[in-house]
Formats: sequence, C-alpha cells, structure tokens
Amino acid sequence: MLSRLGLDAGRPAISDLMRLALARPDLISLAAGFVDQYSLPVHGADEAWRDIMDDAASARSALQYGTTQGDPVLRYALAQRLLAELPETAAIDPATIAERIIVTTGSQQLLYLLAEALVDPGDIVIAEAPTYFVFLDLLAARGARVIGVPIDEGGMCLAHLEALLERLTAEGEIDRVKMIYSVSEHSNPSGLSLAADRRGPLVELARKFGRNHPIYVLDDAAYRGLTFEGPEAPSLWSHDASGDLVIHARTFSKTLSPGVKIGYGVVPQELFPTVLALKGHHDFGSSNLMQRLILKMIESGQYDAQIERVKGVYASKASVVVETLEATLGDLKPAVHWTVPRGGLYVWFSLPEHVRTSRDGEFFAACLEEGVFYVPGEYCFPAAVESGQRDRNRMRLCYGVPPEPILKEGVERLARVVRRTLGA
Repeated sequence: MLSRLGLDAGRPAISDLMRLALARPDLISLAAGFVDQYSLPVHGADEAWRDIMDDAASARSALQYGTTQGDPVLRYALAQRLLAELPETAAIDPATIAERIIVTTGSQQLLYLLAEALVDPGDIVIAEAPTYFVFLDLLAARGARVIGVPIDEGGMCLAHLEALLERLTAEGEIDRVKMIYSVSEHSNPSGLSLAADRRGPLVELARKFGRNHPIYVLDDAAYRGLTFEGPEAPSLWSHDASGDLVIHARTFSKTLSPGVKIGYGVVPQELFPTVLALKGHHDFGSSNLMQRLILKMIESGQYDAQIERVKGVYASKASVVVETLEATLGDLKPAVHWTVPRGGLYVWFSLPEHVRTSRDGEFFAACLEEGVFYVPGEYCFPAAVESGQRDRNRMRLCYGVPPEPILKEGVERLARVVRRTLGA
C-alpha cells in the first residue's frame, strides 16, 4: 500500500538515540545535537512578543496567514545581514537578494525541498565524509547515490573531489551529479570548517564540471555565526558572483532558538520557482508569528546579543570537553585523538581502527553501562566513500545540552570505557 518513498523512508538513526535518552534518564547524553537550555533568550523573546501583541493591528497581522515565500520585511532584513558579511556590498541591492530568499520551517525543510526538487533514484549527491547524517537518511529515502569525499583539518579535500568528478565524467555519469553538499562552518559532526582558500575553488570545480547542467553547491551554514573568536571566512555563497550555483541554507535554531523552527535559504533563480512551489505544497508558508518574533528581535538588537551570549556559553563548554579529554586520555595520543572546535557544538573523537563504536557493538554497550552515550561515527558516512573507507572507530560528541559539571562527568565516564577497552 505504501509508495516507493514511503517504503524507503525507514527509521532515522537519530530516532533510536532519542528513544534511548528518554528511556534512560540516568544516562549522560553526549549525542543529542540540542542547544543549551539555559542560554535560550527568554527575556528577549518576551519583549518581542509584547511588542507584537501590544498593538492590535500588529497582533492580528502576525496571527494571520503569511506568504509561502516568507515575510517580505524579514527577508529584506536577512538580505541586508547576508550582504554585510561580504567584503564589498555597495553595488548589490538587498532587494535582489531578498527576492531569492525562501523562509522555511527550519533549514531541515529546505534540505528536504532541495532533495525533492533535484534528486531522482540513482542520481548522485557528493558530500563530505563524515557529514550530517540526518541528510544522509533523507537522501537514502529519495534513492540517491551519495558519494563521500574525505576531509582533513581544512574540510573537504578538493584533490579527492576533483578526481571523483573526473572519474564520473569519464564513466559518463557526470550528468547524474545534482549537488555537492558541504556543512561549511563547524561541521556536524566533525566540528571542522571548510578552509577559506578551498571555498572559491570548490565553487569553481562545480562550475567546471557542470557543463551540461548545473551542479549545485549546497552550503549548509547552520553553525555560521557561532565562531568563538575572530572573523569568519566568507561563505561559499559569497564566491558565487553570478548567483546561479550556490544554495545558501541558514537556520535560527542554533543561534536563537530551535523552538521558533525557522530557517531560510538563498536559492538560485533557475531553481527558485520549483522550490517555492514545493514549499507551497508542504505548508503554504512557515509560521508567520515566529517570523515576526524573529524580525522584532533582529530590529531590537536582541538577536545579535543572543549570538554573543551563546558563543560564550559554547566556547566554555568546548573547553570543558577538550580539557577533560586531555586530562583523562592525553597520554594515549595519537592512538586516541579528537578535534578541537573553534565554534559550533561538536567534537569528533577517534579510537584505534580495531575498536568499533557502532550502536550494536561492545564499546557502545560498555558506555551505556558506564552511564554515557554518543552518536556512532558510522552514521555520518555515506555507503560510498571516495577513500573506500566508512569509519567505524569514531564518534560525535555534542556539548550543547549538559551543564558543565555534568558534561565533565560524561566525558570522564567515556574516558574510563576507552581506557578499559585499550587496556590502559
């Protein structure tokens, strides 16, 4: 009775981990990619809410249906903010960018809409390996063939990417490549960012090999703005001067509040009408009320204040994780190693190759007995990786939710299992 999509939808890996957390409240979760509960902007949201509701006309407008594309005033404000990130903005009219912005129900909806618009069974999506595993589940349900490109400290390795594109061209499959996907800032799961000097060349590789049809670059910038110190490199989107190749996806879930469930994307003109039509089929438009709330917080300065607040919270938590790992496992390096985040929410933790961190493995079970759990690294790799390796000795640690003392205890519990497993 089910459609092909219904049959292939499966059960997302994250659902199992969420059930585990609910069933075992004694566990310390280093798995869920949720935000810090105590950093949520209660005061700022309350002020914005009162501003909306104190005026009857404003309140009625906010409580009414909005447009499918999204509130025009919010879209213009978002365009202004995007242009402010570019080195030179004088010649660019924010209105032209606002017309290509679609407000979505979180950036996850935009990812779904893009897969729906572009991917048929057998089509190819190229992604970093590792990458955002929820998107991998989504693409698998669409019947996509996802090919992973290895990363290093600077993100996706462009030499591997170019070699892959050349091979697909030689094999006559380049026309099946629909997009190159990158979580460009503080990636989920690795915590690493795409190096500044790789961003322009990545866009140019997509342009070079997309001779017969566009190979879109999906710039998933969910964690942009959460760099702990210093300026951020210009986005992938900023390297697409013609605006016809890069899709720039953003969300307010990490920088403001996941409860507002609002994201947005800048979509190339050729693709825009299709994505907007599909968005209309989904919901006629994302919450008008939440869009007005966000707009008020941007206009009042509360949004920028919140970004600065959470950057401090996550920088402190990241230090707790890294310092605890160093104190408990530093003597085991380089057999055991981890990334040091410069922003975002994640640490990518690696064990010797013979240790399996899989959900059904002995190590995961030992961690549950110790009272801690994580996201198994193998979830974050597509079935096909250009290096030929789908790592099963890694894990994603998230420091978003637990308060710092509990976070420290969780890492110490994990370290005890690591030391027992390695006989250290």
